[in-house]
Amino acid sequence: MKQKNLLLTLLFVLIAALITVILRLDTQSGGYEVSRVADGDSFTLTQEREEVEIRLFGIDCPERKQPFSRKAEQFTESKLRQGEIRFTEVDRDRYGRAVAWVYVDSLCLNEELLRNGLAWHYKRYSDDANLARLEDSARTAKTGLWIDPNPVPPWNYRKRH
Repeated sequence: MKQKNLLLTLLFVLIAALITVILRLDTQSGGYEVSRVADGDSFTLTQEREEVEIRLFGIDCPERKQPFSRKAEQFTESKLRQGEIRFTEVDRDRYGRAVAWVYVDSLCLNEELLRNGLAWHYKRYSDDANLARLEDSARTAKTGLWIDPNPVPPWNYRKRH
């Protein structure tokens, strides 16, 4: 029985290690620098003269003429300049941008924008429970754009303009 438990534990550790290796292979890292920030959820990274256009997965920041647009853009630019940038591509959008989770050192930029009330959880494209929770927490605390009693989601703003 003791030997069986040891084998099961060893098997579990090996599977966990394999999953970690696979996930890391899918993450693009090292040497990326921010070259341009279009808005809070879109920017261009450069690595050795190769450009990668990124759209943050699962969130939507205010559009240019909306309140908190500039703050979201400044927040994104500031965070991207604070450490090593890594990203995990989830998809490509219709403009050819990599839709991705973006990490600066150990922080997830997608989550940080929600946590600071500078984005909406884009539920049309993401059912991530953690992103939903972060938006709800910012909304409850009236953080960032949630200080406005009726903020207009960017997808509604885009339909009207």
